[in-house]
Amino acid sequence: MTAVIPTIVTSSTAGFQPAFKPVTTKDRHICSLAAIATIASTNIEDVWKRAEELGLPKVGPFYHLIDEHLITALFAKYSWVATVWKESEKPSQLPDLCIALVDYDADWEVGRYVVFHRAKCSHDEKTVEYIIDPTAIRQELVIRTDITTLAPAWYIGVHPMNKTSSPGKK
Repeated sequence: MTAVIPTIVTSSTAGFQPAFKPVTTKDRHICSLAAIATIASTNIEDVWKRAEELGLPKVGPFYHLIDEHLITALFAKYSWVATVWKESEKPSQLPDLCIALVDYDADWEVGRYVVFHRAKCSHDEKTVEYIIDPTAIRQELVIRTDITTLAPAWYIGVHPMNKTSSPGKK
């Protein structure tokens, strides 16, 4: 599957259909992997497998190992480029596609990973900003447009990897 950031979401006056199919989990410790799976259009099991190939242990504690280096390497496996962590004070500072930390605790340096996407609606020229929350406690909270109440504190931007052509013969 080719990596591409959707710029338009299917919509009507009644609402919109997110461009990414949410991958959800009840395990609060793998929300990062679920966010990656959502953008990569795969499942958590596949992301787990690739994370283990990159050094994530199969058993034992792992949460502290899910850092920007692992996240970047995982996205690369799916033909996406991930940036470094950047601070955010408001949703307008977020790129069109990213994973963000919400409910951030600065003392512990932890938060909940969500997918943020900004795109134009198909039925008019309005822009919709929404979050896909892989560990939402209720189904109706998985896809949310009330972004300011979630206050993303940090984010990693995500964009498709540029494919380079092989060099020609000299």
